[in-house]
Amino acid sequence: MESERLSYITEPDLPTGLEQKNVIIQRDRFGYGLTVSGDNPVYVLSVREGGAAHKAGINVNDQIIKVRYFIL
Repeated sequence: MESERLSYITEPDLPTGLEQKNVIIQRDRFGYGLTVSGDNPVYVLSVREGGAAHKAGINVNDQIIKVRYFIL
């Protein structure tokens, strides 16, 4: 199975206390390993321990502001 990738980048003008992350998530045989909810921003609701998102450094309550490359 060919690897599928999801990446996101946050906006440069972040409110104080937020950290910008540029992340590439390599989809594994179980998917991306996260659930999200919301609309602008999208919030990470859960991250499967040991899953693709966990390995990429995604945490619960992270905000996904912008998706640059997305393949399903």
